[in-house]
Amino acid sequence: MTMAIAIAVFIAALILILIKPKGINEAFFALAGAILLFVAGLLKLEDASYIWGFVWNATFSLIGIMIFTALLDQNGFFRWAALHIVHRLHHRKIVLFICLSLLAAMITIFFNNDGTILIMVPIVLEVTALLRLTRGGRLAYLLGIGLMADTASAPLMMSNLTNILTADFFNIPFGEYASRMLLPGALAIAATIGVTAFILRKGIVGGEGDHLTPDTFPKPASAIGDKRVFRLSWVIIVLMMIGYLGSERLGVPVAAIALGCAAVQWAASAGAGRAPFKQTVLQAPWLIIVFALSMNLVVYSLHVHGAVAWFPSLLTLAAEQHEWVGIYGSGLIFALLASAINNLPAVLISSLAIEGVNGPDYLPYASLIGTSVGAKLTPIGSLATLLWMQLVRRGGVEVGWKEYTKYGIVLTLPILLISLIGLCIQSWS
Repeated sequence: MTMAIAIAVFIAALILILIKPKGINEAFFALAGAILLFVAGLLKLEDASYIWGFVWNATFSLIGIMIFTALLDQNGFFRWAALHIVHRLHHRKIVLFICLSLLAAMITIFFNNDGTILIMVPIVLEVTALLRLTRGGRLAYLLGIGLMADTASAPLMMSNLTNILTADFFNIPFGEYASRMLLPGALAIAATIGVTAFILRKGIVGGEGDHLTPDTFPKPASAIGDKRVFRLSWVIIVLMMIGYLGSERLGVPVAAIALGCAAVQWAASAGAGRAPFKQTVLQAPWLIIVFALSMNLVVYSLHVHGAVAWFPSLLTLAAEQHEWVGIYGSGLIFALLASAINNLPAVLISSLAIEGVNGPDYLPYASLIGTSVGAKLTPIGSLATLLWMQLVRRGGVEVGWKEYTKYGIVLTLPILLISLIGLCIQSWS
C-alpha cells in the first residue's frame, strides 16, 4: 500500500510539474507532494535532513550562477557576443549555425543549461527573423540551441544542477570531474553540431539572408550597458573558474564560489546603476530550493518504499558485462530513465542505485551523460527543454510534443552514442 501511495504521489506531482496549470511554479507541486507523503507517514524528518545534505550545495550553486548570468545578460554580455557572430557570418549560414551553437555551448559550460535557454532563445528568434528564414529554418537553429543547452553541460560540474548533485553524492572534486568528463563533453558538443547540421542542413541554409548587409543588424557595441562592468565581468569569470578548481583544496563548497562571484558582479552592476537590489533579489530563483528539496523527497520515498527496487538489478546486469558494453548499456539505461521521468528525479534514483550496486567507477559518469545528453530524447527529460518549448512557442514557432520527440530521438541518439565513446576512451586509458 505504501508503495502504491508513493508512486501515485510521484506521478501526480510529475504530471503537474510538466503541464504547469495556470502557470503555477513547479516548486509548489513538488512541495505539495512532499507534504502529502509526510502526512501519510511515508517520509520522516530524518529523510528531509538526508535529502537536504544531498541538495543544498547544488541548489545554492545554481542560485549563484543564475544571478550571475542574469546580471551579465542585463549588461548585454551575451547579446554582444551574438551580434558579433551575426555581423560576420549572416551570409554563411552553416558557419553562423556552428558559431551560435558554440556560443550556446560556452554559456552552458561556464554558467548553466537553463541560463542558455533564457539567453539564447530570444537571440536566435531575433536573428532568424532578421534572416527571413522559413519556419523549418528557424526551428533548425532553435533545435541546435535547445539541444546544446543540455548536451554541452557535461564537461564541468557547475553546468547543470544534475552534475552538482551527482558530484556531491559521490564526493567527486571539481578537478577530477573535469578530467573525466572533458573528453565525453567535447565529443557531445561536436556531435551536437555535426549531427544537427547534417540532418537539418536544408533548413539551416535557407532564407534570404544572403542579400542582407551588416547594417541590417544592431552594432555589437550597442548591446553593452556599461563598458567598465563588461570588462570586470571577464575578470570575475576567470576568478570563478580558478575558485572552482581550488575549492576542494581550500575546503570551500562550490556554492560559496558561485554566490561570492554573483555578489561581486552585483556590487559592480549596482554601482553602475544597472542592478537595483530589490530587482536582483526578487528575480533570483529562490523557489529552486523548495523544488530541489521537495522533488528529491518525493523521489526518495519511491526508493524507501521499494518502488524502484528493480533498478539496481537492471544496472548490475549492464555493469557485469565488458567495460565498453557496460558503459553503453548503463548510459542508455540512465538516458531512458531521465527521458521518461525527467533528469532531476532520475539523478537521485540513479545515484542510490549506483551506491547499492557498488559497481565500476565509470557508473557515476555514465549517469551524468545519460541524464544530461540522454534527457533530450523527450520533452519531459529536462526542465530546460520544457522552458525551451515555452519560449519558442511565445516567439511564434509552435512545436508540439510529438514533433519534438521525433527530432529528439533522431538527433539525440547519435549524440548520446558518440558522447559515450569519450567515456569508453577515458576508462580504457
